[in-house]
Amino acid sequence: MCAATLAASLLLLAPAACSKNDSDSDDKESTSTSTVTSTSTKDDAAGSQVLPPVMLSATETTADLKVGETVVFDLGDPGDGRFVATSSDAAVVEITSDGGSQGSYSTNAGGKALSAGKATVTVVLEGGDVAADPVVYELTVS
Repeated sequence: MCAATLAASLLLLAPAACSKNDSDSDDKESTSTSTVTSTSTKDDAAGSQVLPPVMLSATETTADLKVGETVVFDLGDPGDGRFVATSSDAAVVEITSDGGSQGSYSTNAGGKALSAGKATVTVVLEGGDVAADPVVYELTVS
């Protein structure tokens, strides 16, 4: 009985044929149409667009950013330590992540430009094997 129920269920799920059977003239041709309507606007599409981050090294310490852009402070491998970033104005540039060793890979400190203005971001190595001077970044957001 389960096999019969399963077979009947599969028949109901099978797509309908779209051709007319010549031997049975009373059958009507069956078709199915689906319509998907998109309601997104130009603003929605622009708001969901993902831009690549602005990558800054220890020697590239100034940058012009646009509101919404992400900035990454690429200072290399922190060894056993971690890179900690602080912003002079978190309303302009918010720090979103510290950098550190994650076992087989390292991550970088980073932030996001939130509003127009200027901010100084200082990145320091805490707890590393080798002492390092802080790196200071001057960021202008428009």
